[in-house]
Amino acid sequence: MTWDAVRAARPDVVLVLPCGFPPERALREAELLTALPGWADLPAVRADRVWVLDGPAYFNRPGPRVVRGAEVLAHVLHGVQAGEAVTEAEARPLPG
Repeated sequence: MTWDAVRAARPDVVLVLPCGFPPERALREAELLTALPGWADLPAVRADRVWVLDGPAYFNRPGPRVVRGAEVLAHVLHGVQAGEAVTEAEARPLPG
């Protein structure tokens, strides 16, 4: 998806979970995303609804942990707890 397409979509929530990158690396490299033109204008950014998730652990490959990924998404997208409480290692807001 191009950056222009992301901007045009005006997302209410942005999930950062790059394939093969643990959350720590995504956080270290977040400036590559936050420096893009129009970043601060996205509804998700203005509402502090940008999340860094552990993609390699819960989303980027099939297996039993995908259920935990769904629980993490329930928390991030809807603010509900499904299963165990979501830890900061699983999902954390992108500092802004």
